[in-house]
Amino acid sequence: MRARSFLLPGPAALLALALVVRLGMSPLKHFDLFFHLAGGRFLLEHGFTRVDPFSVTGTAGWVPHEWGFGVLCMLLVRWLGAGGPALFVAALVCANVLLLWSALGRAASGRRGLVALATLGLVLWVHLPTWNQERPFHVGHLLFTVSVLCVQAWRAGQHRVLWVFPFLGVAWANLHGSWPLGPALLGATAVGAALDAPSPESRRRALRALAFGAVAFLAAGLGPDGPAIYLYPLLHSVLESTQGINEWRPLGLDERWSWAYLALAGATLFAVGRAPSRRVAILLPAAVLGIAAIKVQRHAPFAAVLLALALLEHAVQTPASEAGASTLGAWRRLWKGLDDAVAGWSARGRGALWPALLLAALTVVHARQPTPMEQGVLRTWIPLGALDALRRLPPGRVLNPFVIGGPISFFAGPDYKVFIDSRNDPFPLAIHQDYNKLVWGEPGWEDALAKYDPDYLLWKLENPGNILLDSLRARGGWREQFQDGDYVLWVRERPAATRSP
Repeated sequence: MRARSFLLPGPAALLALALVVRLGMSPLKHFDLFFHLAGGRFLLEHGFTRVDPFSVTGTAGWVPHEWGFGVLCMLLVRWLGAGGPALFVAALVCANVLLLWSALGRAASGRRGLVALATLGLVLWVHLPTWNQERPFHVGHLLFTVSVLCVQAWRAGQHRVLWVFPFLGVAWANLHGSWPLGPALLGATAVGAALDAPSPESRRRALRALAFGAVAFLAAGLGPDGPAIYLYPLLHSVLESTQGINEWRPLGLDERWSWAYLALAGATLFAVGRAPSRRVAILLPAAVLGIAAIKVQRHAPFAAVLLALALLEHAVQTPASEAGASTLGAWRRLWKGLDDAVAGWSARGRGALWPALLLAALTVVHARQPTPMEQGVLRTWIPLGALDALRRLPPGRVLNPFVIGGPISFFAGPDYKVFIDSRNDPFPLAIHQDYNKLVWGEPGWEDALAKYDPDYLLWKLENPGNILLDSLRARGGWREQFQDGDYVLWVRERPAATRSP
């Protein structure tokens, strides 16, 4: 029976298996991936630099704080082709799902029944919009879950697990900007644990955990960015240009996942209210990050995990006789039967081996026959034809929408200097303002164009892109070189001797 349990996939393993198929076999599509690839390739070939190598407008300085993700993806591209980043993202997402299920089981005192399964569903619903994006926040989500598991082990009396945090701090800070959440989670949990059981021994344990949290924070500065990494997350979050990015805006009700987040928050408040006692060790970090997620929706996937843990930790305190969907006997028996079935399935199903085997099989397939990047990209999103046409022209300055800046830097190369890209922070506020003038035809757009003096225009045809195209067409001095779906490549007509460096 024990041997069979390793062949039976549990609820999380079954979902992970489906995600390997869905994500591991999808074409690359997210614009941000390509500036990470361009940055990773540049660092592998030239090393670190504070000067933005991809534009002449990025004068605010380049802090490649997520350089590790770009380098890893670039190495995977060289080994597995376009399948490398896709399989990497699939592995990160699947590992996170499996570890989340483990963390929820610990919070529920080992019983993962209907409530635990529904809680996992709400958490993953909040995570759902991120799954189709090949971005480094998947690393952040996974390492946050690892931090949660370590904190749970510490609360259970395992003191040596604190040594994980300094190493986690070094790795996390060089992979994703959410790294301060690790030390913050440990510190808030330590303070809460001391409040839960005030005693000299509890205070000593809390002070020890706080010290390790401080060391984890300081360890983040051991990377190539040095001490600049300490303030980077804060400085980036307060940039005026950052406030216009959708994921940095307050939680809105126009996205279905936000309703899942609010439902999870409401269920947590209900469970905490019914519980005979409250555990500050989980409520303190959950409340702080939960409120932060309402202000900045980027934090919602992390906050959802803590809300789920708080829900389950307090739900298990409710007597079994009060549990269930209804006080009616028939409904309670049905609930108990389903709950026992899910709990039994979760206890027996240890088949996390299956998604791992499928990932390994797909890796072998791509290693034997790597898919070229040009064939593994979603062409309806990335204008590969226009990028190839640009690469055949002499190097120069390219006026472009910000989302296509990364693909230009990767497919055409750093010699084609973009006006802007979705890294956001290397570009001073004046560049963002000039970009808006060019996009919307606002007063001063001609001065912005003259200041940048582009050689090429890679622009979208659809509104509002047509505003600039119509204005330049009326002025003259440009010729169309290539059209690729919604994008058009124009070349400025002027003698080669006057081409911008």
